[in-house]
Amino acid sequence: MRSIIKYFYFNKRERLALLVFLFLLLLINLSFRFFENEAKYLHYDHPEFQADWIAIDSVEQQPKIHTSKNPIQPSKTMATQVPLVNINLADSFAYKKLPGIGVKYSSRIVRYRNLLGGFYAKEQLLEVYGIDSALFNRISSHLLLGNYNLRKMNVNVCGEKDLSAHPYVSYKLAKLIVKYREHHGRYSSLEELKTIPLIDEQLFRKIVLYLKLE
Repeated sequence: MRSIIKYFYFNKRERLALLVFLFLLLLINLSFRFFENEAKYLHYDHPEFQADWIAIDSVEQQPKIHTSKNPIQPSKTMATQVPLVNINLADSFAYKKLPGIGVKYSSRIVRYRNLLGGFYAKEQLLEVYGIDSALFNRISSHLLLGNYNLRKMNVNVCGEKDLSAHPYVSYKLAKLIVKYREHHGRYSSLEELKTIPLIDEQLFRKIVLYLKLE
C-alpha cells in the first residue's frame, strides 16, 4: 500500500505544475462547449428571400403543355400507299409491299407460281401454304391478274417426272396419264383425261389450263 502512495507524493513545484495543467484542461473543455453552442444557434435566415420550396417543386413536376397555333396534321401523302401487284409478273420484293406479306410469304408465292406455270385466278394464292382467307381478303384489292400466258405441258410428250412436278398432278396420277397414253395412243382431246379414275370434274378444271396436246 505504501508503495502505491509514494507515487502520489508531489513537492511544491510539482503540485503547482499539476494545478496549472488541470486549469488548462478545464479551460480547453469550456472553450469547446462555448463554440459548440454558438454553432448550434447560428442562423442564416433572410425573411425577405424565403420561398415556398414545396410549391416550387410541385410546379416544376407538372407536365409542360406546349400550345401551337398550327398543330401538325398527318398528311395524306405521308401515308404508305400500297401499289397494285401483278401476281404473274411481280417478284418477291414487290409482294413484300403487300400488307401482311413478308419475306417468307413472298418467296412462297413466287416459288409456287413457278411450279404452277402462272396463276389464272387470284384465288390460287389461297393454295400457298400459310395464306388463309383473312390474309387473302386483306390483299385481294391490291392484286392484279393481267394478261399472262400460262406455261403448259404437252400430255402427249411429257413423262411421269415432268407431269408430277406440277402441284396439281401427283406422281400416281402422272403414271396413269402416261400409262393411258401408252395403251390408247396419243390423246386426241383433253376431255379423255376425265376417263382416268383419279381425275374428277373439279381436278380436271384445275389442270386442264396447264395442259396441251401439241
